[in-house]
Amino acid sequence: MARISYPDPDTLPAPARALLSSLPPLNVFRMMAGAGASFAPFMQFISAYLNDGVLTPELRELAILRVGHLCQSTYEVHQHERVSRTIGMSEERIAAAKATLPSPHLSTLENQVLGFTDEQVAKVKVSDSMFRATKAYLNDAEMTELVIVIGTYLMVCRFLETLEIELENDDIEGSGLEEIEAGVTRYAQPRA
Repeated sequence: MARISYPDPDTLPAPARALLSSLPPLNVFRMMAGAGASFAPFMQFISAYLNDGVLTPELRELAILRVGHLCQSTYEVHQHERVSRTIGMSEERIAAAKATLPSPHLSTLENQVLGFTDEQVAKVKVSDSMFRATKAYLNDAEMTELVIVIGTYLMVCRFLETLEIELENDDIEGSGLEEIEAGVTRYAQPRA
């Protein structure tokens, strides 16, 4: 059971209530809806790289899974293993995100990105040699997004674990990414 109560949707401001009702019914979003003014911008932020990012969906999910495993966040790992399956990743590749590197189930690039993820999680700032080795595979925009994704999921794991957000009884259908994008587009865009 979560350490604090999930906000009652009926008590949320109308914009937050509308956005929440448009999102997949996930406990992480239910709890995040109680964050006040940061809820809509956070959803816009994550939708940007989940739906329109420069990293390939598989590379993004591998990095997210690695962060979830390193942070021992059962909720995060469960949800992103589910997303990984919906985008067509094999069980061997999903399992490789928690395994010793290098994994024979991952490409040289993917192994490098997971090594980069390990170092960023452990040390905050990766070494020059790790940065250069990863930069040999990724352009500037991809490097920037990788660092953002790793940092964001460190925060999300801390949110999930500190508040003890529990898994839902039933998984949602599909990835949920399209619903996030549609909800953000409709309800979280800045008003002119």
